[in-house]
Amino acid sequence: MSTGWTAPGAAAAGQQPQDETPMVAPAGAIPPGGTGTQGGPRRELVPSMPLFPLRPLGLGEVLGAAVRIYRLRARSVLGVAAVVYGVAFVLITITTGAGMVPLIGDLQAVMQDPTGSSEPAAFGSAADVVATIVSSAITFVLTILAAALVTVALTKVAIGEATGEPVTDADMWALMRRRGLAAVSVTLVISLLSVIAFSVPTALGVLPVVLLQEPTVLTIGAILVGLLLGVLAMLYVWARTVLAVPALVIEELGVLAALRRGFALTAGRRLWRVFGVAVLLYLLYMVAVQVIAGVFGTVATVLYVVILLASGGQAIVLGVAVLTILTMVGSFAASVVLAPFLSAGYVAVYADGRMRHEAWDVELTRRARASWNPDGS
Repeated sequence: MSTGWTAPGAAAAGQQPQDETPMVAPAGAIPPGGTGTQGGPRRELVPSMPLFPLRPLGLGEVLGAAVRIYRLRARSVLGVAAVVYGVAFVLITITTGAGMVPLIGDLQAVMQDPTGSSEPAAFGSAADVVATIVSSAITFVLTILAAALVTVALTKVAIGEATGEPVTDADMWALMRRRGLAAVSVTLVISLLSVIAFSVPTALGVLPVVLLQEPTVLTIGAILVGLLLGVLAMLYVWARTVLAVPALVIEELGVLAALRRGFALTAGRRLWRVFGVAVLLYLLYMVAVQVIAGVFGTVATVLYVVILLASGGQAIVLGVAVLTILTMVGSFAASVVLAPFLSAGYVAVYADGRMRHEAWDVELTRRARASWNPDGS
């Protein structure tokens, strides 16, 4: 006795399924083995954009762009970072060596005459402090200028990789020569604003103890409040201007126009997202820098101790020189390796802000489609 029962999904012999409709590929989809020449929007023909998708970005996509730049253009980005930071660290080495001359002289004097008078030592200590401050200031300025130049190169490279318009190495260096001075000027102005923003509240906090000439709970509290307000003011200036250099490069702006554009891109509620993501990028950068530099610092410290033990404490000058050189080599290696991460991350933050609030993704998508080949690649 037949019940007409069949297995689920099976059809009786010689019969067509009654409830099934033929599957039709959507317009623009690529059939197996096809070339993708059918009509429809081409945005779906490409699985994903090389560096970041052309739409408002999430936090993971910003961090992914900062890392993916190494896979896409490792030789280019590391090459430009090595050259720029190489020149900067040569100058830093010269200034650091000049700043260490008084210290080395004091060490040699102490070793030759341990019972010498304290007056020369006191004078030497003051000179050491001044030399250290000057050397640190020069190192800071050269480092931020090198970071600005690397950001100039990475900005164009990152946007080009996102839109499928790769920037050649020759174009990258030409862009640095053309926009490098403006980027350096923007960075110096931002640094000056940051110093002013920190110094004014701090000076006001120190003023009560200077006037009263007596450290009390109120005067010490005023100093702490002034320092806190100074740090917050400096962070505020940094957050409002962190996108100025990418804006200068992408939008072909002047120095003052780039600063105004940086303030506009972080106006109102936009500030908090930019600030949060930028701070996270910088913290990750600093942690990685400390890890790399810490490895070199550990090796340098071990060699310093070995030199002192092997020489009975007589080769202290050699030990200090080895310690300083290896420490600087570690800082150089960390800066070269990680500068592209920070620069590409800031460019992604800039692109996210414009796509989120100015519909910049429409223009980028148009540029990306114009760069696609007829076969959809």
